[in-house]
Amino acid sequence: MAVKQAYLLEGGYLYLDKSILLWGRGYGQEQKIPAYMALLETDKGWVLIDTGLNPQGVLEPEKAWGERAKVVRPELKPQDDVRFRLRELGLETKDVKYVIHTHLHWDHTGGNRFFTEATFLVQKAEYRFAYWPDRHVQASYMRDHFDCGVHYETVEGDVEVLPGITLLHTPGHTPGHQSILVKLASGDYLLFAGDAIYTMDNLTEMLPPGNSWDPSASMASLQKLKTIQALTGAFLLPAHDLEFLAGIPKAPTPLTGWLEKGESKK
Repeated sequence: MAVKQAYLLEGGYLYLDKSILLWGRGYGQEQKIPAYMALLETDKGWVLIDTGLNPQGVLEPEKAWGERAKVVRPELKPQDDVRFRLRELGLETKDVKYVIHTHLHWDHTGGNRFFTEATFLVQKAEYRFAYWPDRHVQASYMRDHFDCGVHYETVEGDVEVLPGITLLHTPGHTPGHQSILVKLASGDYLLFAGDAIYTMDNLTEMLPPGNSWDPSASMASLQKLKTIQALTGAFLLPAHDLEFLAGIPKAPTPLTGWLEKGESKK
């Protein structure tokens, strides 16, 4: 069995210093980056990857994110709410059976509270660290985003959690960051890198994200993902590459049909 359909769900934009994206590059240059979620249709139900930015930030950004809203400035419209994106596909939050978290930073957990009927899958190392983060990275963990009455199940390391869905431990950006390898019914593979690869520049230049918790671990994870992509021929999706993601269809258009037509190779 494999994943039937895959969709990219738009989730707004962030403005930040380019040096956050690429180690040692772009200091003082503001960069606009996209935020997205992904949705997978499986025989075991709908699976959501990350829940995006807190929709409260549309009207009250500082109430939603505090001082973080000034350092990493979000650009969010009502349609970027994960609930709206699901409704575009005829779904409601109760239809999502599993939520997979790449990690528990604020821009990936803003809609968690809406999925009280889902099971959340996260690396044990990430779950532990989110509650007691190191001081120099604690601002990215907003407890009210992830500690909100939802059900977590933890995994350790690389593991196939559902047919066609394998979680890959890719630490560095955070201690328990994970990427997701997806095998489609067509035989194609998708590799959702998460924040292990912000942009394709990280991969082509083999430079870690500039805000890595552990740059050496980030480098090892970059190499791991590069190797897996080479072995599987997977279509790799970085987390925040504006130019790259602009050319990829977003929901309600499925990503799977686009891949099957060979559009990704053009």
